[in-house]
Amino acid sequence: MFNKVILIGRLGQSPKLEISSKGTQYCNFTLATNTGFGNNKRTDWHNVTAFNKTAENVYKYLKKGSLALVEGCIQYGEYEKDGVKHKSVKILADNVRFIGGKEDGQDSYSTEYQPPANHDTFDGDSFGGEPLNEEIPF
Repeated sequence: MFNKVILIGRLGQSPKLEISSKGTQYCNFTLATNTGFGNNKRTDWHNVTAFNKTAENVYKYLKKGSLALVEGCIQYGEYEKDGVKHKSVKILADNVRFIGGKEDGQDSYSTEYQPPANHDTFDGDSFGGEPLNEEIPF
């Protein structure tokens, strides 16, 4: 079985850092992604939760509108409120990469590693691919 999701989008609100009753730090935020073009363009909102050090870094470095890549898994749940059952969908973040650039007022940063000081724009190397500044072969 495999449950993996990778999303790139912008935060819908500034993250809030909280502590559970068991003492675990967590951070909830929403991430907006777009699909389609022109009149068919659609924005989807994803509820994301990060824990521990990842949560600390999300809270510290991201704000509303920040561009980020979230890797994690999808968690489906149910809860009851006022006697009515509701379903929920949440992304549990294993890793959050902060891919905003100077125009976002931040340097690139990841909860997984600290990029080199001269890494001021996203170049594709973070994904193990070829840098985007290379000539496209077609």
